[in-house]
Amino acid sequence: MSDYYRFMGRSGLGLVEPIALIGDNVALYKSNAWSYFRVALYEPIPWFQFLNIGAIAANTISALFNAGNLDMYDEEFGQFRWFPIDNVQVLRRHPNATTNTLRTLQVPIDMNIVHRDPCLHLTEFFTYEDERPQFQAINITNQALAQCRLIGGGWRFAIDEIREEKYPGLKKAILEGREPVVRIVCQGFLGKGQ
Repeated sequence: MSDYYRFMGRSGLGLVEPIALIGDNVALYKSNAWSYFRVALYEPIPWFQFLNIGAIAANTISALFNAGNLDMYDEEFGQFRWFPIDNVQVLRRHPNATTNTLRTLQVPIDMNIVHRDPCLHLTEFFTYEDERPQFQAINITNQALAQCRLIGGGWRFAIDEIREEKYPGLKKAILEGREPVVRIVCQGFLGKGQ
């Protein structure tokens, strides 16, 4: 098990620290329930342009766009931080109908997030398998934009479901608090195929 407590939004020596290490137990919240896994391996995903929403007219909102480049394989989850590099505000919808929301306000991210939150803690999210998020851009300027590009990076984790036959008594020990577990909200779509 890891030698110190891990949690979402953590940054020690660098921008994005992996939330779990090989051999750690993780509980993923997906499809409105907790599922338990053990991390088999992880690897970094360098910063890359994962989505270009395209041209946006002045003072308008784009359609929703799937971020298919963030899909993981079966029995994997991803940890990502992101930011736009064009002068727009962007809403992340994950699951596809839900944004970062206060009681009366949806909270968008703009290109200045890298100055306000250099480690991008407030943009971190987790995906499970192919349950990808969607993004929607808002052009807040009085000029049309030719493109709206989003950059992301983070970690990919291969996981093994904790089953009684492979890990006898482990799930019970986790539920009773005798084994450490990292809890991760990995909601994705509310149901497969939606």
